Amino acid sequence: MKAFTDAKGRSWEIELNIRQMKRVRDILGVDLVNVIQTNKDGSVATDTIDRVANDPILLCDILWVLCEQQAKADGVTDEDFGSSLAGDSIETATRAFLDELVDFFPGARRLILKKAVGLARKYEMESAAAVAEALESPEFEERMKTLLSPLGGSPESQGSTQAPSP
Repeated sequence: MKAFTDAKGRSWEIELNIRQMKRVRDILGVDLVNVIQTNKDGSVATDTIDRVANDPILLCDILWVLCEQQAKADGVTDEDFGSSLAGDSIETATRAFLDELVDFFPGARRLILKKAVGLARKYEMESAAAVAEALESPEFEERMKTLLSPLGGSPESQGSTQAPSP
């Protein structure tokens, strides 16, 4: 069982088992049991994992189904639950959910899913590092100056776009 803390400081436990997997499928139409698909060419597809990891609304819906009994016992509505998932809590909830999903599967399927999740996290970190580096570049600062200046141009070019005075 994995846990995460929402933006309001409440702790939520995620437990995946057959009953919970069936509830998610019946309520949301998301088949978590078959998140690993082998294509005809032998490649592995993880479309559902990608959707969950990159769609915070879908993640919130899944987490609500998984945490609904706990929430109702604490007097938390689905609207309150959803409004408490923002910022860093989305990231920790995603991590907890994916870790619990990996742990649900036995043997070889667990190894495949663990590898897929690990690679996704690795590429996400590499991508974030590349974006951070680009944001620090002088070229980015110049582009932002150009985009944010009045009339969308550099101060020098603004003079040439003004009509001559009479």
